[in-house]
Amino acid sequence: MRILITITGCPPSVGGAQIYTHYLARHLSEQGHTVHMATHWDETRHDWLMGTTLRAPTEDKTYVVDGVPIYRLGLSRSQKARLLPAAVSYYALQGWAINQIAAILLEKLHTLGTNWDVVHNVRMGREGLSFASQQFAREMDVPFVLSPLHHPRWSGWLHRHYHRLYRSADAVIALTNAERETLSQLGVPPERITVTGIGPVLSDKADGGQFRAVYGLQEHPIVLFLGQHYAYKGIEALVEAAPQVWSAHPNAQFVFVGPPTPSSGALFEKHVDPRIHRLGTVDLQTKTDALAACDLLCVPSSQESFGGVYVEAWTMGKPVIGGSAPAIQNVITQGKDGFTVDQNPGMIAKHIIALLSDHTLRQQMGKAGQRKVTERYSWEKLAALTLASYSVDTSKNPV
Repeated sequence: MRILITITGCPPSVGGAQIYTHYLARHLSEQGHTVHMATHWDETRHDWLMGTTLRAPTEDKTYVVDGVPIYRLGLSRSQKARLLPAAVSYYALQGWAINQIAAILLEKLHTLGTNWDVVHNVRMGREGLSFASQQFAREMDVPFVLSPLHHPRWSGWLHRHYHRLYRSADAVIALTNAERETLSQLGVPPERITVTGIGPVLSDKADGGQFRAVYGLQEHPIVLFLGQHYAYKGIEALVEAAPQVWSAHPNAQFVFVGPPTPSSGALFEKHVDPRIHRLGTVDLQTKTDALAACDLLCVPSSQESFGGVYVEAWTMGKPVIGGSAPAIQNVITQGKDGFTVDQNPGMIAKHIIALLSDHTLRQQMGKAGQRKVTERYSWEKLAALTLASYSVDTSKNPV
């Protein structure tokens, strides 16, 4: 099968959506399918509208990551000039603006040829590339498959055009049953929805002892936060929980791995302690070693569409503490392979203390998580589920 996957950012751009999509593409390719990717960015950016229109890269670029060809879609100066009215009036005239942006991006997709068997868009940022991908698939009369990566907060008038795209896609991939229920409530026919998930993104080998030695953590308990340092991920609540944890486990080390943000910089300037370690962005091997070294993972996020870091911790046999977002509550089985909590420092500290105080409980939860990964979240199983969603009869769906 010839598969075109489109997404706003691709590696080396860093982020959960980028990593998930690339690993899915890689595993589909390893199974013998021809998989190419098209993207706006090959760097980490967050200027979703302007970065994909007026401030988008100017030059096209082709590169390969793990055997998967990636096309960065540059926009020429003349194309940006044509985009100017749509970009500046985007929020006032959203429907019209999306159509104008999608039309120019469709021109770019045409340069990739028209002999694809399916177009799969992973929603990330603004709507232009998603709508262009659907139009491209319609022109070729092939399935348009959408991974919305939907957050519950994406509701109401501002997101109405994405909701329309959800309903008109030939197939929709949800990461959890909670997302499936939300998509169904937004009008997506249940028979078009496939629930998959996210697999672990780890190095083949792990050395927790090396990680402890490099960062001077000795044999102290380690509480690991892994992810971009956005406020919604609960980083502030975790930092504020630390003193309560220290009252029971004074040597507990809090290790924060992931790209910093301006707000997280200010947060850590207010909470200076030698037991708090900010490592910033690290490579895959260091991330894997950190998970091997830690006693538990704590990312009490409020807005995840899945939460791949929990799967990665389970793969290493570690218990997890996640947030109360519906998707996370679908991934973590409360009290069996981890806990879900609100962003309340006291409650977070209570669960951390319970885990650090009970080695047997940590082992039991970690092993339960490992079993869940094997049964549900291997990349081979996720690729098979995704392929099944590609085999859809487009004649039964609306244009």
